[in-house]
Amino acid sequence: PPSRGAYCTMFAPAQLPYTATAALLMSLQPILVSLSKNEAGGFDYSVPASTMLSELLKLLLSSGLLLRQMATCAPSELLSEQPWAEMLSYSLPGLIYFVNNNCLFFILQEVDPTTFQLLSQMKTLFTGLLFRLFLRRRLSTVQYLALVTLACGTAVSQLPTYRTEAGVTLVHKSSSSLGFLLTLLSSSLSALGGVYSEKLLKGRASASIHWQNVQLYLWGVAFNAIGVYTEDRQALLGPGILQAFHARAWAVVLCNALNGLAISAVLKYADNIARVYAHAIAMMVTMLASLRLFDVPISPQLALALVLVAASTLQYNLPPEWLRPLPMEEEEEELRGASNDPEATKLISSDEPNDDSARGSGLGGGVGPLGHGLGSSAASTQAAARNPPKR
Repeated sequence: PPSRGAYCTMFAPAQLPYTATAALLMSLQPILVSLSKNEAGGFDYSVPASTMLSELLKLLLSSGLLLRQMATCAPSELLSEQPWAEMLSYSLPGLIYFVNNNCLFFILQEVDPTTFQLLSQMKTLFTGLLFRLFLRRRLSTVQYLALVTLACGTAVSQLPTYRTEAGVTLVHKSSSSLGFLLTLLSSSLSALGGVYSEKLLKGRASASIHWQNVQLYLWGVAFNAIGVYTEDRQALLGPGILQAFHARAWAVVLCNALNGLAISAVLKYADNIARVYAHAIAMMVTMLASLRLFDVPISPQLALALVLVAASTLQYNLPPEWLRPLPMEEEEEELRGASNDPEATKLISSDEPNDDSARGSGLGGGVGPLGHGLGSSAASTQAAARNPPKR
C-alpha cells in the first residue's frame, strides 16, 4: 500500500504551494465580493464586466508566461496532433465557468460569506458522484458515509435560529431559499468543471499548462463578452462600462483571476481532492475573518455544521491504510521474539495436534477406558510398524 506521504500528494513540496495559494485566494474571494457591495446590498459596477475582465486578465497572464516558455522550446511542441479538436474541447469548461462565476455575485447577495463557503462544500458530494460516473473512480464505503455526513452538515446549516426579544420570538434564517438553490447549482457546476478540466489538463501531460490555460481562457473571454453585450449594451454605448469600477471592484477582478490560475495549477499537478481540501481550509479562514469584518454571529447550527463538514472532508480523503487496525506493540514484540527463539517455535508447533493424535484423543474422551485402550493399541501398532522385530 502507498505511504501517507505518497497518498497525500497535496502536501508534497511540489504541490503544497499551489494548494496553499488556492486556499488563500478562495478565502479572500467571497470577502472581497461582499466588501464591494453598496449599502443596499447590490453592486454599483457591472457583474458580467467584472467576470470578463477576470477572464481577460487570466488570458494576458497565461499568454505572457507562454511567450516566456516558448523562448526555450519550439512552438510545435505545444500543439497536439489535432489542435483544432483540442481547442474545441476547452469550450465546455469555459461555458461552465462563465455561468458559475456570474452566479457567485448573485449568491452573495442572498447569503453571507461564511454560509456560502459552508454550502459550497456540497461540491464534494457532486465531485464524488462525477468521479464515479465519468472518471470511473470507485468510492469506498467510508467515502460514501462521508458524503452522507456532508449532506447532513449542509442541512443543519439551513435550520432557523430562534431568539427572544421583549417577549417576542424572532426567527433568523441563515440564508434564503434562492441563495441555497443557487449555491447548489454553483457547487454542481464547480464539480463538473473541475472534473472535466482535470481530465483535459492531465489528458496530455506533456503539454504546457500555460498553453492549456490560453485555450481555456480564450473561450472564457468570448462567452463573457457575449454576456457583457447582452446585459450592459447601454453602458457600452454610454459613458463607459468601467466608470463604476472602484478599488474594491478591481480587487475582486484581480482575486478572481489569480484564483483561476491557482485552481488550474492544482488540477494539473495535484487533483480535485486537493481542490476540496483547499475549499475546506478557505471555509475556516472565511469564517474567522467574517467574525471581525461583518459581525456575523456563530449560531449553534452553524458551529455544528462546520464540524460536520470538516469531519466529512477529512473522512472522505482518508488514505485506505489509515483505516486498517494496527497490532499492539506488545503483540508485535512477542511475535517477533517467538519467531527468533527455536525453543519457543518448537513449543508452539508441538501444541498443534496432528490428525492422528486428534482422532486418538477424541476416541479416549468419548468412550472412557475402552477408548483409552483403543488409543493405546493404535499407538502400539504404529510403534511396531516403525520397529519391526528382528528375526
